[in-house]
Amino acid sequence: MKYKLLAAAVFAAITPQVQGATPYVLEELGNLDYAKHAYVTDANEAGQAVGMAQGVFNIVIDIAELDFEDTRLINSYKDRERIFENRDEEITFTLDDIENGNINGDAQEFLQDFLLRYYNISTYQKISGSTSTEFNIAIEYNNSTQERVIYDVEHPDYDGGLTRSVENIFTSIAEDGVKAGWGSAPYTKIQFTEDGETESETHYIRDFTRRGVVINNAGERVDLMPSEATYGGISGAYNIVQKSDGYLVVGETSISIASDTQESLDDRCDGEKSPVEVCRETYINSLYNRHATMWRLDSNLNVLETVDLGLGFIPDEDEQKKAWRSAALAVNENEIAVGYSDVKYRDSSRVYSYPVYYKNGDVVEFIDEENYGPGRATAINNNNIITGYAIKSIENTDRTKFFYHNVVTGETVFPTDFFKSSSAVATDINDNGLIIGQGEVETSSSANRRKEAFIYDINTDTFTNLNDLLPCFANDGESSFPYVVAEATSISNDGTVYGVATKTVDKRDAQGNVVVDDNGKVEQESVIVSVKLKYNAGGVAEKCPEKAQETYERQGASFGALGLLLLPLVAIRRRFLNRKCFIQ
Repeated sequence: MKYKLLAAAVFAAITPQVQGATPYVLEELGNLDYAKHAYVTDANEAGQAVGMAQGVFNIVIDIAELDFEDTRLINSYKDRERIFENRDEEITFTLDDIENGNINGDAQEFLQDFLLRYYNISTYQKISGSTSTEFNIAIEYNNSTQERVIYDVEHPDYDGGLTRSVENIFTSIAEDGVKAGWGSAPYTKIQFTEDGETESETHYIRDFTRRGVVINNAGERVDLMPSEATYGGISGAYNIVQKSDGYLVVGETSISIASDTQESLDDRCDGEKSPVEVCRETYINSLYNRHATMWRLDSNLNVLETVDLGLGFIPDEDEQKKAWRSAALAVNENEIAVGYSDVKYRDSSRVYSYPVYYKNGDVVEFIDEENYGPGRATAINNNNIITGYAIKSIENTDRTKFFYHNVVTGETVFPTDFFKSSSAVATDINDNGLIIGQGEVETSSSANRRKEAFIYDINTDTFTNLNDLLPCFANDGESSFPYVVAEATSISNDGTVYGVATKTVDKRDAQGNVVVDDNGKVEQESVIVSVKLKYNAGGVAEKCPEKAQETYERQGASFGALGLLLLPLVAIRRRFLNRKCFIQ
C-alpha cells in the first residue's frame, strides 16, 4: 500500500492546474570548498551519503622536479600561447615565472594539464591515480561534507600536504554508516640510472593500482587484499550490505596471473631502460585473472571469508593463458550478487562481457544474446529484481538499453525509455520497484547527446524524466530552475533519490580564485553538484511555459563535457564501462 500511494503521487499527477509544491524537492548536498565538482555515489536509508569530489584547487606542483629545458614543456607552453592568441588575449604567465615560483591561476591550470597529458611518462610528477581523470577525493555527506583520505600520504615535497597522486573512491555505504570503496597507492620518487648513462633521473612508482577497502565510522581502514598479490594485485569493493552478524561486501579481486602476459612482462621488463616497477605497471590491466568476489566480515570488520564467485565460462587450455574478468557490483540481503562476466558469445569462441547474477555458486547469464549485446547488471533489490543495461543495435548504432530481470520468474524486460535510439543506463532499484538512471534526451545524430536522469516504475510501466518532477522556476518565481539533474545514482525505499546535477556558478580558476573578465564582470561556468531529491507525497508536477522550457534545455550541459567529468562516476560501483563492448 505504501508503494501504491507513492507511485500514484509521483507518476499520476503530471498535468497540474496550479503551481505548487512538486513531487520532488531538490536539496544540494554541498561540496568541499577546495574542489569544483561533486558526485554522490550511494546513500543509505538514514540519509548518509558518500561520493567524491573532482577539480581540486591549487594542487601543489613540485617545481624542483621540472626541467625547464624539456622540449615537451616548452612546446606545451607554445601551444598554450596560441590558445590565448586565438582568444585575442595575451598569456598571463611565462615559464620563467613558473621557475621562479610566481604561479597564477592560468599557470596552475597549464601545469596541471601538462602533467595529466604526460601521465604515462614516469619521470613526471603524478597528480592523479589514472590517465583518464583528474585527481579525485573520497567524500562523506553527513552533517557536513568531509574528505576521507584512503591511501594518500603527506610529503615534505608537497609543502607537507598530501601527494594528491592517488584515486579515492567511495562506492557504497551500509545502513550503519560503514563505507566501502577502493583506492590506489601514492606515487613515490626513486632515482634510476639507465644502462650506459652516468646521471640518474627521478621516476615515480607505486605499489598497487587498485585495492578494495572498508572504513568504519571512526575512519579506521580495513584492506581487502587481492587473492593474487604479486606486483600488488588488484581488488575493489563496490557494494556493502549490513547483516545481523556483520557485513557482506562484493567486488572483484585478482586470483591468478595470465601466462602469456607474464611472459611478455619477463621479456621486456629487464630494468635497463626504465625501472622494472614502471614497466610492470603497463601490463597490469592484462596481467590478472580477476573474479567477482564476496567478502564476509564480522561486526568488527574482520574478514571471515573470501568467496570467489566465479566466471561465466570455463577457459580451455589455450584460453587459460589469457586474462579473463568478472565482477560483482551489488548484492542484496538474500546474498544474490549481480554484475558482469566474460562469457562465450552465442556458444562461439568469441568472448564478451554480459550481465550476470551470482547465486549458490552459479554464474547465471540471462540476456538474450540474439538481440542484445554486452552490458552490466548494476543493482538488485531485496525482492530479487535486478536492473542494469545491455547494448542493442538501433539503426546500425550501438545503444545501451536498461532492463529489469526477475530472478524468480526468469523474465527480462527492456522498458520503453526516452525514445527509440536513446541510450539509457539504470543505476539503482529500490524494494518498491522504482528504477533510476540516466538517458539521452536529445534526438540529434550527434555522438554526444545530452543526458538527464529518469525514474521508472516497474508496476505501472511508467517512465519519467526526473527533471519534470521538479519546479520550473527558481525561488524568485521568474528565473529558470537552476539545476538540471543529469544522473540519478541511488534511491531509498521512501523514494528519496540521490544524484548529480549541473548548476551555473561563478567561475573559479585552478587555484580557486573567482575569474573576472576585462570589464571586471565575474564570469560564469557550469559545475556538477551532488543533490538529494526528497519525495513530496502531496506534490504536483508543473507544466512549464514554453519559454522556461527553452531556457532549461539550454542550461543542460552537453554530454561531451558532462561525460568527461562523469567518467570516474561511470566507472564505479554500478556503471562499469571500463571495457569497450561490441554487438554483431
